[in-house]
Amino acid sequence: MTGVEMTEPEQTTAVAKEPIVFRWRIHEGRIALRRRHLRSLEPLGLPEPLMGWIHERLEWAVDNMLASDSKGVLVLNIDPTREVKVSLEELRETPVLGSESLQVNDGLIAGVEFKGETLAGTVWLEYDGKLHASCEKLVSATETLARDLADTLGIPLSVQLQPIEATEGSLVFLISDEFGLVMIGDRSEGAAPATIKLQECFSKLW
Repeated sequence: MTGVEMTEPEQTTAVAKEPIVFRWRIHEGRIALRRRHLRSLEPLGLPEPLMGWIHERLEWAVDNMLASDSKGVLVLNIDPTREVKVSLEELRETPVLGSESLQVNDGLIAGVEFKGETLAGTVWLEYDGKLHASCEKLVSATETLARDLADTLGIPLSVQLQPIEATEGSLVFLISDEFGLVMIGDRSEGAAPATIKLQECFSKLW
């Protein structure tokens, strides 16, 4: 699938922030969780003209790059000091993750690495009848979806960085805008109830 890029006009006002890349899954010709994705951009504090440009580029992408049966990943590359690019890429194979994939900082689970690349997403655990998101705040579309599903299903949820020791005897998985819910390790059998329910919900979009 050939990527198509669109560059923001030079006169667009920008602020000094680091470039950031979002990889959003395309499901049945549409951006899955589109509204949630747009809300996830708000914490970036981008100026209104730039946000308006991003909305316009996404509308263009939906109208011109996607067909009713399109599958892939919409890549939104935002460099607030220069440009905004939108491209469409082939689906990547779902990563096979193990305990060695976990990134740990000062004894706390910080993320996941696969084939030398840090994957965007949050590591979640289930233990003691509760879900635990190892992060400081839930922002991305899939993170807030998982949070709202947990709330709807009456599943307790804790949002704070988790010690690596918490993975012992726990079910561990990645929540990702690109890949959905990906199990970490070989504990797929006998999955805990909360994780099974999340898997069922996520399977409808991934």
